[in-house]
Amino acid sequence: MSKPERTIFVTVGTTLFEALIDAVTTEQALNWMAAHKYTRLVIQYGKGQPPVLPNSHKKIPLQVESYDFKASLAPDMEAADLILSHAGAGTVTEVLRMREKRMVVVINTILMHNHQTELANAMGERYHLYVVDEPEQLALMETWDAFETFEPVPNPPGDEYDFPRLLDSFLGFDQTKAS
Repeated sequence: MSKPERTIFVTVGTTLFEALIDAVTTEQALNWMAAHKYTRLVIQYGKGQPPVLPNSHKKIPLQVESYDFKASLAPDMEAADLILSHAGAGTVTEVLRMREKRMVVVINTILMHNHQTELANAMGERYHLYVVDEPEQLALMETWDAFETFEPVPNPPGDEYDFPRLLDSFLGFDQTKAS
């Protein structure tokens, strides 16, 4: 009987986030993945350079694949047991729609105005995803260990009446009367 495949998917979307790619391809990170029974690492590196793996990676029982862009990241996200990502709104939204998917977002601190922090922290406070404030934290095994124990709270489905109620309230319509 073969062992079940466990996959980590890393994505930077359409951006350049070399620090994240470098952090997930260190010998230490790859050893952590193998020790926690991950068998596959798939890296979408965006506008950056293809990842350079340490020479020792050949001794680690981990299949590593990488690519710059695909028409859709959904198949890789759906196949993943753990997703590490930049905190881009599109990527975060797509993963949250998948319900109960373990997602770790790493803030890209070199972006102008660091706009990813607000979204990441708002979703992290609701326990929908795990937030890493800067890629340098991925050098700490305690950070990686926290990923394995993190259990996300599913993002609740939308309420199609939220916006109409908000609009009615704003316009001063009595919401207690049936229409």
